[in-house]
Amino acid sequence: MPSGTAPCKAECPAHIPVQGYIKLASLGRYTEALELIKKENPFPAVCGRICNKRCETECTRGAVDEAVAIDEVKRFIADHDLHEATRFVPKLCNQIGRPYTEKIAVIGAGPAGLSCAYYLANMGYENVTVFDKNEVPGGMLTLGIPSFRLEKDVVNAEIEVLKEMGVHFQCGVEIGKDLTIDQLREQGYKGFYLAIGAQKSAPIGIPGEELPGVYGGVDFLRAVNLGEQPAVGKRCAVIGGGNVAIDVARAAVRRGADVTLLYRRSREEMPAADEEVAEAEAEGVKFRFLCAPVEILGEKGKATAIKVETMTLGEPDEKGRRRPIEVPGLSLIHI
Repeated sequence: MPSGTAPCKAECPAHIPVQGYIKLASLGRYTEALELIKKENPFPAVCGRICNKRCETECTRGAVDEAVAIDEVKRFIADHDLHEATRFVPKLCNQIGRPYTEKIAVIGAGPAGLSCAYYLANMGYENVTVFDKNEVPGGMLTLGIPSFRLEKDVVNAEIEVLKEMGVHFQCGVEIGKDLTIDQLREQGYKGFYLAIGAQKSAPIGIPGEELPGVYGGVDFLRAVNLGEQPAVGKRCAVIGGGNVAIDVARAAVRRGADVTLLYRRSREEMPAADEEVAEAEAEGVKFRFLCAPVEILGEKGKATAIKVETMTLGEPDEKGRRRPIEVPGLSLIHI
């Protein structure tokens, strides 16, 4: 940790000056607090809803009684951006005091691309265009996180700030297919920022995962967010222990399924946020730990069961989590 830096700020991935905006908020200077936050994070209303609160884990007040509710304060401040009358739109900030005229293309309208566009516009680039192959901007914020965790009007409100700053959007345009970089150069674009993201589900590498009714987590959430109706059946198994797995499980519950989440390590080893796990349990998601899938079985062209092996935990890996080790013997979980 840098010398003289508050632990909460040092632990924050965006390095937001927590003490500064907490102090401004305590004085009722909410717009100034929002301005301070957005110097490091252009989407505080989004983060106020999905942040993993690492700042609170390191809050020194926790050694006295309990940590300051930093995320809730940030969310309260950031919600001023949801209303046009209290929205903070930063002013031009550059050394020459006038806009830059060069055309800049940002490829991808997810968090990285939107952040790039925000700071370019703030620096005075008045011809920034964000291209995205999806029909709506936001990337994983819009298509990867379910609405019960992150309301779409919150994402849209923060994107509206970019539009007010002069950022242009062209959605439904896939660079490399509908347009090429060379064609953009012909149109006068001088700079390019590639922020295409990682919106593909990783295969788990077992037989049967190609069967109908088997979805990658990201693909399933994308279908749900686009208003499609992915079939999950009466019983559904979710494989994994991260936040995406929890989101998938909770989304499947909302589609009427009896959901069991399978994880190859123990509850203590799960990378998913404790709050998310607790909410999933409260909504009826069941958990089966120390089991790893080895095959998905099917009948009549659809998945019907998962063959799993029992695991035990060995020595910690490079991330500090204990390695799952196979225990002889297999069992079936019907879906």
